[in-house]
Amino acid sequence: MKKETVVLDFLRFSVPNKIAFGRTVVSKMSLIALFANPVVEYAVLTAIIDKLEGFYMSSRGGDHEQIALMHQAEKEFDEAFRKLGNQADQVANGDAAIILSTGFHLAKQPGPSEKPDFLVEAGNVPGTIMLHRKSVAAATSYVWFYNVGADMPAEDKWLFGSCTTQTTFEMKGLIPSNKVWFRVAAVTPAGMQPYSEPVMKVVP
Repeated sequence: MKKETVVLDFLRFSVPNKIAFGRTVVSKMSLIALFANPVVEYAVLTAIIDKLEGFYMSSRGGDHEQIALMHQAEKEFDEAFRKLGNQADQVANGDAAIILSTGFHLAKQPGPSEKPDFLVEAGNVPGTIMLHRKSVAAATSYVWFYNVGADMPAEDKWLFGSCTTQTTFEMKGLIPSNKVWFRVAAVTPAGMQPYSEPVMKVVP
């Protein structure tokens, strides 16, 4: 049987996609016993992600100093997750299921495009978040869910946000600096489809 390997495709991602990727990997790997002792502690990884997101948000106005700090934070992110990816590759020892369970991707798989299926962005005014879902064939509506908190919520803790016929939804009235998780499910004539991968965002 061919051994699979981890591909460090996240190095080519845009900063928002790196942030989403990093949070997904940390949330998944921290629950796997094989990775109870990561080469970079999960708390440190989370702090690195938070720093990158903070500088990304503050650099959106074009401030050159903030942009430089964002690039510095991005290098720190790349180095930390490169080490984590290498550890996942060594522990998995070619097992595709283990690799995929970490949130990293297989070398044979094409990496996700720069436009992910589910994108979470800061809104135009404080306390708002823009949610974008790639169009799903035959979908008649999209159901948006959220949960306030730093940790990924349990299945029964998700709150209903809205149901729209559009692939974009602006969530308003959120408290700035809160960490909020989001996900969406498309509804087709066959019923509600699987939820998107949850994404956590700090409210601007």
